[in-house]
Amino acid sequence: MKKILLAVSALFLVSAVFAQGVVRTTDAKNVPMVKKTITGRETAEPANVIPMMRATSRNYIGTTYYDLQTNGSMAPKMVAHNDGTISSVWTTNGSTSSSRGTGYNYFNGTSWINDASSTARIENARCGWGTLTCVGDAEIVAAHNGNDALLINICPQKGTNNWTQTTLQGPAVSNGTSTSTCLLWPQLASSGNVVHLIACTESDAGYLYQGIQTCLVYYRGTYDASSNTISWESPRIVGNVTASEISAFSGDAYAIAAKNNTVAIFTANTSHEAFLWKSTDNGVNFTKTTVAAHPYPGYNESTTLVTDTPYVADGACAVALDDQGKAHVAFGLTRLLNDDLTDETYSYFPGVCGMVYWNEDMQPILNVGRNTLDPDTLLAAGYQVFMRNDLTGDGHVYFAENAEMPSYGVSGVSVPQIVAEGGNVYVIYTQLLDFPFLDVENGAYFRGVFGQKSSDNGNTWSGATSWLSYNNECYYINDWGWTVLQEEDTFTIADMRDAVEIESENMFPAVASHIVNGKLNMSWQNDYTAGSEIKENSVGMCQRESLIYFFSIDASEIGIYNNTDEVCQGLWLDSTAVANRIFSGMKMYPNPASESVNITFSSEENANAILSVMNLMGQTVYNMDVNVYEGYNMVNVPVNQLPAGIYMVNIRSNKGTSTQKLIVR
Repeated sequence: MKKILLAVSALFLVSAVFAQGVVRTTDAKNVPMVKKTITGRETAEPANVIPMMRATSRNYIGTTYYDLQTNGSMAPKMVAHNDGTISSVWTTNGSTSSSRGTGYNYFNGTSWINDASSTARIENARCGWGTLTCVGDAEIVAAHNGNDALLINICPQKGTNNWTQTTLQGPAVSNGTSTSTCLLWPQLASSGNVVHLIACTESDAGYLYQGIQTCLVYYRGTYDASSNTISWESPRIVGNVTASEISAFSGDAYAIAAKNNTVAIFTANTSHEAFLWKSTDNGVNFTKTTVAAHPYPGYNESTTLVTDTPYVADGACAVALDDQGKAHVAFGLTRLLNDDLTDETYSYFPGVCGMVYWNEDMQPILNVGRNTLDPDTLLAAGYQVFMRNDLTGDGHVYFAENAEMPSYGVSGVSVPQIVAEGGNVYVIYTQLLDFPFLDVENGAYFRGVFGQKSSDNGNTWSGATSWLSYNNECYYINDWGWTVLQEEDTFTIADMRDAVEIESENMFPAVASHIVNGKLNMSWQNDYTAGSEIKENSVGMCQRESLIYFFSIDASEIGIYNNTDEVCQGLWLDSTAVANRIFSGMKMYPNPASESVNITFSSEENANAILSVMNLMGQTVYNMDVNVYEGYNMVNVPVNQLPAGIYMVNIRSNKGTSTQKLIVR
């Protein structure tokens, strides 16, 4: 039986090369639409691969040639243990289609035990969409094989790679001539020795479970450590919904969390209401709460004509439980168009850039009209909406005309992860980067990973937005050059290459739900091409490797630390720097230099600063204290002892920073 789902069935109606300009805007509500199937997608793996240049100073824990980790929501893929160890999984793939499976690595408190360049999998058969939970010291991984069952692997002692594989078949569903027991796109959570699993039934058209296509079902299992097995109960339809309420679910448009005796399942699909299904007795009984009603109740892609493009959820969501068992959720926002009832697809608007946060203390979003879930409408109603961030500090968000927004099936701000602990709520997500942080080779937007924090359990949100995936090995345009570029009538690809080099795509954040030793631990997928490269071209399937990047940060630094040293003169260092921007016009001459270099810049006030010269490994090779005076400043730095190469020169005070590239010959 065919188990390969359609990828995006229509490409963006825009050029793959940048036009000659950019547009200042804070929204993109009128960008071209993209077709999307309603169930989920899998695509074939590459027939050949192209090695990618590695940034050796970054912390990579895995490799994959499969450039897709989810259709929407990220499943639980990382567990931070109380003893400081970490378990992490992802969908991996080598150079052949048959090699796909669940990649795995384990941090033993000192180092990661597996080779980060390996594409080895846990399972003994081809599968994908691996998800992870732990019961005590036992690790449990579920992945779908796309044929007849989930593959369940259990390792009784974390970090030992001693996996035992079993299967879990779904309920039998039929299209009238054939029967399937397939389960797809699983997610796992656990509380005590109880394992909670959600997954979809067969996704091929016509295979209905109790009248519902691609039905989302819940399994409750009990783990027995003595036998290293799980006993599963019979499945239940998530939300106890009927076919008259929901005609079809969609792959990965849901999330699960468990803490103590509370279990929360949240689904926010484009085609139906966003609802929370919650249990306070460890999965025995559940109650349903509608979080956001759908403008077309009972929507069916094959029978419901939608031409007024209402705002809806985009299918990427997250849920977390705080210490009191209160549920916190977030989901991306887009617009829906279904003007063809025969093509088995709908259209969505990836340029709608907004993601809404909600918790159980808030009023549900029930006053449904075409614009109820418009990010601006939600903001006006008092909801927290995460918008696309201004990365240049000039008060504008840029859209390059005709730049492609690569399709991940989600909106411009989406794929959230939530951690709620100690009265704080942390939301990690991805967004389309601002101009000029673009994939200039392919004329497309990169995505980056960001984080925000609420210190009062989600009531208010303040502080800076932390750009977590910022790559300090990149070179960014200096302040003077950026001003000139803005004033030019035309832009060229060469201009943009001068503006930003060696930026990359950072997508699919997976965050451990538990803070350990004050740290938020997470991973995401990193590569140097925007969008999913699982696509066919004139020479067949061709893919460069993607790397799984591990990132750990003090939870207290979210909203303060921005992980940037030179982004457009460090405007993301802190809110004070953005407001004051005391350094400007930094220039160096001669450049290239061989004996010494004169560094000039202007300052808006007197300050004590530090001047640093760093090599491309991020190592400081020269450092000096500088007394900065209001107005024009010049500093002479000897470079005759430095090896020939490229360096970054940074001048920094507690109110601002400026960086420029220096070539030493």
